[in-house]
Amino acid sequence: MKCYDHVIVGGGVAAASAAQTLRAEGGRGSILLLAAEPQLPYHRGSLSKSFLSSESPESARWVMDAAGYERLGIEVRIGAAVSSVQPAQRRLCVETGEEIGYGQLLLATGASAQRLEIPGAALAGVHVLHTLADAQALRAGALQARRAVVVGGSFVGLEVAAALRQRGLPVTLIEQGALLESLALPEFSAHLLATLEQQGVEVLLGDEPLRFHGRAAVEGVTTRGGLRLDCDLVLLGVGVRPNTGFLRGSGIRFDQDGIRVDRFLQTDWPGIYAAGDACSFHDTVFDCQRHLEHWDNAFKQGRHAARNMLGRRAPYCEVSYFYSHVFELSFNLLGRIEPGQERIERGSLESGSYAAIFLQDDVPRGLFSLGRPADETRMMEALIKHRVNLRSSKPRLSDPGFALDQIPNQTVYILQGGGAFGAFECGAIQALQERGIRPDIVAGVSIGAINSAIIAGNPDDAAQQLQAFWRELGTLSPELADEGLRRLLAGGQVALLGVPQFFQPGWLKPFWSVDASASCWTSLYDLSPARRLLEKYVDFERLKSSPVRLIVSAVDVETSELVVFDSYVDALSADHVLASGSLPPAFPWTTIEGRHFWDGGIVSNSPLEQVIERCGAAGKRVYIVDLYPGKARALPGNLAEVMARREEILFAERIRNDLRTETLVHDFQQLVRELLAELAPEQAHRIRHQPNFIQLMGQQAPLQITRIVRESLPGEPAASGYDFSDKTLAGLIEAGYRMALRALDGPPEPAGPPR
Repeated sequence: MKCYDHVIVGGGVAAASAAQTLRAEGGRGSILLLAAEPQLPYHRGSLSKSFLSSESPESARWVMDAAGYERLGIEVRIGAAVSSVQPAQRRLCVETGEEIGYGQLLLATGASAQRLEIPGAALAGVHVLHTLADAQALRAGALQARRAVVVGGSFVGLEVAAALRQRGLPVTLIEQGALLESLALPEFSAHLLATLEQQGVEVLLGDEPLRFHGRAAVEGVTTRGGLRLDCDLVLLGVGVRPNTGFLRGSGIRFDQDGIRVDRFLQTDWPGIYAAGDACSFHDTVFDCQRHLEHWDNAFKQGRHAARNMLGRRAPYCEVSYFYSHVFELSFNLLGRIEPGQERIERGSLESGSYAAIFLQDDVPRGLFSLGRPADETRMMEALIKHRVNLRSSKPRLSDPGFALDQIPNQTVYILQGGGAFGAFECGAIQALQERGIRPDIVAGVSIGAINSAIIAGNPDDAAQQLQAFWRELGTLSPELADEGLRRLLAGGQVALLGVPQFFQPGWLKPFWSVDASASCWTSLYDLSPARRLLEKYVDFERLKSSPVRLIVSAVDVETSELVVFDSYVDALSADHVLASGSLPPAFPWTTIEGRHFWDGGIVSNSPLEQVIERCGAAGKRVYIVDLYPGKARALPGNLAEVMARREEILFAERIRNDLRTETLVHDFQQLVRELLAELAPEQAHRIRHQPNFIQLMGQQAPLQITRIVRESLPGEPAASGYDFSDKTLAGLIEAGYRMALRALDGPPEPAGPPR
C-alpha cells in the first residue's frame, strides 16, 4: 500500500485549489489528487453558459494543466473513483481495488445532478447538467434538436434556457413555483420572466412535467396541468445530490446535505476535511449549518481546508456568493436571505442598476445586486461578514449615490507588550471610551494581551476594571527628591523582590523545591500570582459570548511558529493570555495541550497583521497604543541605555506596507481595465459582475489608523519598563489618558489600500 502525506479526493475547483494551496503555503509532503472523471479538474461555471451558447467548439477550462501539477510535485490520477474510506486505518480504496494510505485527507467529491422519477425520464434526449460529459452530450443534442424543454427555474435551468435560445432553438421553460423563488424578490422574478419572454423563451409557471413521451428518444412532455409539448431535447435542472455514497460504513458523518464538517471544515475524524458541493459546513458568519453549491464557495473552501490541513486552524468565515448570467442580465446574490428580513432597495430594475439589501435587526444579512458597481458589492460583503449595525446609515442606504465606504465598520484596539508601560494603555483606554470609541476587536501581546483580556471580559466597564487591575499591581517605593533615582531604585526593587500580585523571583523558592538549583532554572520568575489575578478580572467562560473579539499571540518554543489564539475560535483560558506574556528569560514558557509558548512580542509586538489576516482590513478603524518610540531622543550613553534602546527597536510597532507589492497590484488592475475596454460592451459587462472580478478588482473601504504614542520623558531610566511602583504606574496612566486625547484630536492615518 502506497502512502501519501496529503490525499485529495475530487476533480473540481475545490480539489485543485486545495492542492495548489498546500504547495504555495509550505506543504512539503507528498500530495495525491484522485479525480473520478477522466480529465483534470476543470471549471464547471461556464458549462451552462458559454459552453452551450458558443458557435465554436469549446473545451473545458482547466484549473491547471498537467505541467502545472508536475511542476508543483502533485501526483494526479484521473478516472480514479474512490469506493470506500477507512478512517481508523487512515486508508482508502479506489474502485480498481488499490488501497492508498494517507496522513491527511480532503474529501471534495462534489455533487451529481438529480433526475426526475417519472415515466420516460430515462429516454435518450433527456439530459442533466453537472459534469463536462453532461455538457458535451447536451451540446451535441442541441446541434440536432428542433425544440427544447427546460425543467426548473433555478440558476442552471435559467442559464441553459438562455444558452439554448441564443443558439436559435425554440425553448419552453417549466417551473412549478416562481423563477428563482428562493431569492424572495418577486419584482425581480417578474423582471426575469419579462426578459425571457422578450427573448422568445416560453415560460410555464405553476406547472411540472408528468411524463415524457417517445420510443427510443424523447418526443414530447405532458405536464400536470394537462399540456402536451413537442420536444426532442430536455434539460432537467431540478437540483443536485452530494456524492457521499462511498462513505457508507466509514463512520464519517454525512446526510442529505453532504459530509458534516465544523467551522474548520474538519469532520469528526482528526485529519479528515471536506470542501465544496459535497459538504455541509458550519457557517460562522450566520452561525448555522449550510450547504452551498457554487464554484466560488468550492474554490475558497478548498483553499481554506488546505491551510487548516497545514495547521492553521482558522474558521471558514467567507460570505457566500452566487452569480448568474441570463441573456443581458448579470446578477449576484451574497449572504443569506430569509423570510421576514427588512429590505432596502437602491436603483431600479428598469434602469439595469439595482440592489436589494436585506437586514435583520439592522444588521446586513444578504445582498442582491444587478448591474451595480463592483466596489459597492465588495464593501457590502465586508459589512455582512463583520455584522456591522447599519441603524444610523439606514435612511441613506436607499440613495444609489450614497457610498458604502462612508459606513463605519469595525473598531480595533492594538495593545503592545512593554511591562509596566501597560499602565499607559490603561489610561489610553479610558480616554477612548470617554469618547465613545469601544472596540469590536481587541488584540494584544504580552502585557497588552492581559489588558486585552480584561477589556474583552468586561465590555461594559473595561476602563474601570483596568484601573482596578493596575492599582493592585502597584508596589511601594521610597520617596526621594530625585525622581530619576527613585525610579531606578524602584526598578531594582522589582528585579530583586518581584511584584507580589504579578510575579515572584525564583530565588525566593524554598531550598527543598525540586528546581532549587539555579542550574535547573529556565526562567528567573514565577507567574503564578498573575494567573490568579487575571482569573479574578476575567470570567473566561463568559469570554466566549463577549461582543468583543479577543486575539492574542504567542511563539511556539520548539517550532518558532507565531500562534494566534482567538476567542471566536478557541476556548481561551488564563494560560492562553499568559503564554503571550511569557517573555524569556524572565518568565517560564506556558504549556498548553503539550505545546510550549513564549511571549509573542519576540516575533511581533504589534498584532495588526494577525488582525488583518483573521478579520480583514476593509473599513476598520484601528487604534494602536504604541509603547516604544520609533525614534530615539539621543544616542545611548551607557550599556543600560544600549539595552533599553535595543528593546525599543525590537518591540516598536511597524506596519509592513510593501509599496512595491501595492504598485504591482495596481498595475495589474489597470491592465485588466484596459483589456476590458477592448472587449464587446456586453462581454465586459458580464465579466465585471463575476465574483472573482468583484473580489479582486472591487475597492474596499480604507483602513484608518490612529496611533497613541508613549513619549519617553527626559531623564527616564533605561529600565523604566520594569518599574511597577504605584507612583510610576499612576504617572503612566495619566500620560496614556492625556496622549490619547491628543491623538484623537488629530486626523487618522490612512494605511494605504488594504490587501
